[in-house]
Amino acid sequence: MKLWQKVYLTTIVLFVLLLNVGMYVVFELTYQKDISVEQKQAEAQYNILTNGLVRSLDSLYQQGDVTDGKLQKVVGSYESYYDESINLILWSEDKCIYPKNCSIARDWNPEPENNQLIIEGKDIKTVTVQGILYEGEDTLYLRYEKELTELAEVWDKLQTKYLIISLAFSLVLAVFLFVVLRKTMKPIDELTQVVDSMADGNLNSRASEQGKDEIAILGKHFNQMADKIQENIELIQRESAVKQEFVDNFAHELKSPLTSIYGFAEYIQKANVSEEEKMQCMGFIMDESNRLLQLSYTLLDMAKIRNDDIHIEEVNLAVLEKSIKKRMKELCKERKITLNCKRNVQSMYANEVLLHSLLCNLIQNAIYACNAGGTVTWGVEDAGETLRIYVEDNGCGMTKEQVSRVKEPFYRVDKARSREEGRTGLGLAICSQIVEYHNGQMDIQSVVDKGTKIIVVFPKKFTV
Repeated sequence: MKLWQKVYLTTIVLFVLLLNVGMYVVFELTYQKDISVEQKQAEAQYNILTNGLVRSLDSLYQQGDVTDGKLQKVVGSYESYYDESINLILWSEDKCIYPKNCSIARDWNPEPENNQLIIEGKDIKTVTVQGILYEGEDTLYLRYEKELTELAEVWDKLQTKYLIISLAFSLVLAVFLFVVLRKTMKPIDELTQVVDSMADGNLNSRASEQGKDEIAILGKHFNQMADKIQENIELIQRESAVKQEFVDNFAHELKSPLTSIYGFAEYIQKANVSEEEKMQCMGFIMDESNRLLQLSYTLLDMAKIRNDDIHIEEVNLAVLEKSIKKRMKELCKERKITLNCKRNVQSMYANEVLLHSLLCNLIQNAIYACNAGGTVTWGVEDAGETLRIYVEDNGCGMTKEQVSRVKEPFYRVDKARSREEGRTGLGLAICSQIVEYHNGQMDIQSVVDKGTKIIVVFPKKFTV
């Protein structure tokens, strides 16, 4: 059973129960009050009758003319004065005097109780008042009876109206409550449909946020949760795609050197070759093996950065400058490139090994991007709360599409030249991780045939 159905049935049952119990209590109290009023009226009327009858009986007894006929006439005159609902019964100790055809077989109590309600049969209710009317030669007793038929009929009609009103109110409530609950529970049904839709893979499903009630707030919070889940799933999917692309590229990178190594080794093994050819083949094998070795070292460096197995220290930039100049000296000489350094900062906080790797990779990429006679300039500038490191060249430059992908692992702007030069295509990927570890940002500005400028911004103070 659904929630709205449980609420609906519970509310209807409680309403009908409480309505009927409440109205029954009110009706019963009112009815008992009316009965009490009738009893008081009957007692008052009985007192009036007895006063009048006593005077009449005194007159008869003074005249000495007391017969059953005259007693019947006197009591009858008083009875006829009231409506037909009044009955009077007169009796002595040994016989019933009035009415004439008094065939009522009762065990008359010589000291009967006054003012009592007697219910005769199922529907007939009668108020009775009885007592000693006259004590003389004979003791006379008078009984006053009044049927409450009219009152009973009135209350029967009221009960019928009550049932009709109760039924009408219950039906109105049932319809009204059904409409209200269906409208109120509609957002919950929609939310359930959204959950089912998301479970089926439709991550764009969202709940309605209309209104300011608890259900609308729940829908809003659910949508926030769904947005976060979708964002995380999309992030996982992107990372999975990047990892798969990395694996595909890595497999491709391994294929070429391994194929070359296997081919030259097979050639040496199976062909009749001279010592000179063997040496040439061994040279090719050594070159390809060196490429694999460099690739493994690079991957280890990337793993080291991801594992945060490093520490921050104050780096002397003068010492770093000399180390970079020494390392790049042969490459600059070989490619006829001028390397310049401009800086106004003496030291900075970073991991010295990673900072050295970052600058070497950026400068090396800039050197390879230049033709003979080109210039590469790097430097460190104080920019207030940050330090600005830049590497600039006047080489071939890159397109916007190349700039957007140059940080991807194994991506090369010039694939043929990069492989010939023994580069792995992981340089900028490593640089990106180094910058991210130092809470920095990297910006690449490049124009085709004019050159490239890479700007790295490091915070002066940070906590790793």
